[in-house]
Formats: sequence, C-alpha cells, structure tokens
Amino acid sequence: MTTDKRDDNGLLNDFQLRNVAILTHLLVHDAVTDEIVENLRKSELDYFSLLNKYKLLEQKINIDEKTNLLKYRQDYLTDIIKTASRIYYGTDSIDYNVSLVRFDIDDFSLFNNKYGHEVGDQVLISIADIIRNNSRPTDYVIRFGGEEFDVILPSTSMDGTLLYLERVFREIRSATVEHNAESLGVTVSAGISSAVYNFTGSKIIESTGTVALFKKMQKEADDALYEAKYLGKNRYCLYDPSREKEYTAIRDQYSRK
Repeated sequence: MTTDKRDDNGLLNDFQLRNVAILTHLLVHDAVTDEIVENLRKSELDYFSLLNKYKLLEQKINIDEKTNLLKYRQDYLTDIIKTASRIYYGTDSIDYNVSLVRFDIDDFSLFNNKYGHEVGDQVLISIADIIRNNSRPTDYVIRFGGEEFDVILPSTSMDGTLLYLERVFREIRSATVEHNAESLGVTVSAGISSAVYNFTGSKIIESTGTVALFKKMQKEADDALYEAKYLGKNRYCLYDPSREKEYTAIRDQYSRK
C-alpha cells in the first residue's frame, strides 16, 4: 500500500483506516493476493481523485456557467498524476494509463446562424449534459472553448476509452433539440490521445513535465479531431504517432473544404 496519504494532522482518514482493517484481516487469515492489494490501491486512487474533483467543484470560479462543466486549466493532468503518485508511491514500476478525448459539435455555426443563438445554447447544453452523464465522477469534463469539450480519463486504457466513446456517440446520435415543432439532430466529432505515465520508486512529480505532457496530448487529440472532421464528421479518430506529418496536410485540406 501507500505511505503518503495522511491528512494535515498526520492521521489516516476513515476510508484509509477501513482499507488497513481489510488488509489486516486478510493477512491474519493468510488470504492476501496481489489482485486484492491492487484493488484496494485502485479504490484509494478513485477516492483521492474524487476529493480533487470536489475541491474544484466547490470553487465556482472553475465552473463554466453555461454548461456547468469545468473551465480549462493547464494543471488538471498534474493533479491527476500527483494523486496517482501518492497511491503508487514506493512501487518498483507502474505504468499508469490516461486518455484525453476532444469533442467538437459538428456544424455548430449552422445552429447559431440558421436558428439563432438560443437554439445554439440548447445544443451546447444538451451535448455537455450527455458527455458529463456518461463520464465517471473521477473523469475531468472540461469546456475547452466555444463548442469544444475535453474529457480526461484517468486510469483508463484505450479499450476503456473506446467503450466510453461508443456510449457517448450512441446517445448523442439519438438526441434531438426541439425548435418550432421541429426536431433537430446533433452530431459530434472527436479525437483521442492516450499516454502511459511510468511511476518508478519515489519519483518526484514535476509539474513542468506533466503540463508539457498535457499540452502534447491536447495537440494529438486535436490532430485526430481534424481527421474525424475531414473524413465526414460524426465519428472519432485515434491519434497515430506514425502519421504525425500527415496531420498538417489534413488540417490544410479540411480548411479548404
């Protein structure tokens, strides 16, 4: 287990004491396995991730008033990595998966120009609600700007990210916005970036490194998003590092459409 999770008074909280009691009971009965230890560690990771999220939600300055999503900040990934490091502190080597999805509402300007900004706001809020409702409490759902949303998925493999996207896209594709007895369909496009952060021993987490990683993931997700737009929208694409040079051409070709 971990050693760096005490409160300001140096005491373990009730959640941690519960885990210690469980582990002690299992030790007494010689029933401890690597899987059980890892599950307890994962439960603590989720617990501390939620604490971080609740602290952010309590600070209204961090909330976008229109969508009730988080506003963009460059240190979100740093918070996630530092939380995970407290859980995995002292381990030999752990690979920690994190994914970033960037959503963009397709043809959003059409809703504003053709139906008015009130309908545009309905579309914006509807999509934000669907994304948030399909995300876990530990995920960071962010209004990046305009009609773009970023979702950071902590402790999530690519398989988990794809399952998440299937749920979100399925619900959005069936959603409508009502306007003058007309049901307006809405679609989104999305780009995905995935990274593996390696925790080794007592490695100190440098914020400059995690901020740089966050910016890199945003650029990759944005490149993949442009490809999804270029291929016809209403889909998602995964960033492929072997095609890095192609993305500039894709952006250029899409802008000429």
